[in-house]
Amino acid sequence: MKLKLVDGEQVVVRTRAHHRALIPALLNLLLAVTVISFLLGYVSRGSQPEFIRYYSHIGVFLIWVGGGLWLVLGTLRPVLRWAVRLTYLTTLRVVQKNLLGAPQPVVVPLGLMSEVQLKQSRVQSMQLAGDLVLIHGAYGQQQRTVLEDMPDVEHLHTVMAEELAAYRQAVARQYSQQPGMQAPRGPENFGHSAGRTV
Repeated sequence: MKLKLVDGEQVVVRTRAHHRALIPALLNLLLAVTVISFLLGYVSRGSQPEFIRYYSHIGVFLIWVGGGLWLVLGTLRPVLRWAVRLTYLTTLRVVQKNLLGAPQPVVVPLGLMSEVQLKQSRVQSMQLAGDLVLIHGAYGQQQRTVLEDMPDVEHLHTVMAEELAAYRQAVARQYSQQPGMQAPRGPENFGHSAGRTV
């Protein structure tokens, strides 16, 4: 499912979270395989008491069912969520949405955005990833939307700040061409004035 654009809107960046977001799923896979293998070996040992050996087929079945659920919920679901969730930066807004399933989009219009902050941990910095914090709102109500583990985050931060500045300039020009209209005052501290935490 492609992002539906309005007239004059263009996609500037289309990306998904950095592959480091898959590390918890990988760790879960390794742990699940280890535990399942241990339990299967333990139940199938010939030295087990006769009671356990008699019902071992039931134990093996339960281990596979439980292990399968563990793998689906802890590994497969996060991988699929990563694969189908895309982040778009357009000339009018920032959108994060799922390509499949319930959309649950995150939409932040550039007209309501006042600041873009870049935050990186040391590990994220080594992997060229990081979080972008979008400060947005209207009528004095400020909200924070976090885009986690964005790839090539410094470049994306720069592009987003440039698009925000270009949008504000376009709005100011539009108002200046209309007699008697005064350009709205944009929120202070946007673009490259964004903070950075390392």
